[in-house]
Formats: sequence, structure tokens, C-alpha cells
Amino acid sequence: AVVTSNSHYTSCCKPRTNCSWNESGKCPFRPWLVSSNSLGTTKKGIGPAYASKASRTGLRICDLLADFNEFSKKFKVLAQQYKTSYPTLNIDTEAELEQLKIYAEKIRPLVKDGVYFMYQALHGPSKKILVEGANAALLDIDFGTYPFVTSSNCTVGGVCTGLGIPPHYIGKVYGVVKA
Repeated sequence: AVVTSNSHYTSCCKPRTNCSWNESGKCPFRPWLVSSNSLGTTKKGIGPAYASKASRTGLRICDLLADFNEFSKKFKVLAQQYKTSYPTLNIDTEAELEQLKIYAEKIRPLVKDGVYFMYQALHGPSKKILVEGANAALLDIDFGTYPFVTSSNCTVGGVCTGLGIPPHYIGKVYGVVKA
């Protein structure tokens, strides 16, 4: 759930963090992700994103779309923390910020207040919501075959926590099995 800066729901913005890819599609965390200590990682930055979310240092879309100067300060602090933790990590902070400013303007019209959208979907005119999960139950951070898990909740319960909806709003659940 993400919020634009002009929404009165900004304080309700749920944390959504992502590893920042630069325009070449190369993740600045890649050297760390492909280290020999990784456990079957997808190498997409999910682990570092969840770590920053849990430590409450992660940047959210609403941060990016609000005051860019404030976002830049937070980004620089976070980048420095990562550089300290992972000395081989090469992040060109200024170049990343330039690219993020461009991305912010491109995505601004596409971003909606997810909390309000889900509230309207559940309490306003009837809407059908299709939720697609990724991964499998045995990769779930809580119920999977630890330590060989992803950082997220992959079971149907992840729908409730991910969308902020009570379980009784979930209708049909389909499982897909592939060989």
C-alpha cells in the first residue's frame, strides 16, 4: 500500500521497501547477494529490503514522493550504513538520487493510496480483488523449511498482512502446483 504526497493518508503509509536498481538493471547489493553465504536466494534484494524494513530504516514510496530533500537525507544515511556494513558495496549516492528523482515523477500518477483503496473495495461499491502470491508455502519465513526460506509470508496469511485486511474478507483460495 503506497501513498502519494498529496494524500491525507500519508501517515498511514505502510512500509514498502525495495532494493534500488539503477537504469542498467544492476542491483547495487549484487556483490553481497551472490556471496558464498547466501541460502538459495533469488538475488533480487528481498533480504536487504526486509532487513531495512525490520530495522525501521527502509525508505518507502511515500517518502520518495513527498519531500525529495528529506528523502535524499534519509537515502544518504541508509547508503552510508550499507557502505559501512559492506565495504565492497559500490553505491554512487548522487547518481542513484538523480535516477530516483526521475523515477518519482514517472510513477507519481500511478501510485494510489493502498489503505484507502482496500477500504473502499471492502466497504464501498463491490469490487473483486485478485491477489497473486509468489513462491511456495515451504518458502514462507514463518512456516517454511528454515533457513531455506524467503523473507516474506508466502502462505494465504500473507494476503492479510500484505493488504491489511481481515481473514474473513478472503474468498476463494486456489493453490497451483507445478512439477
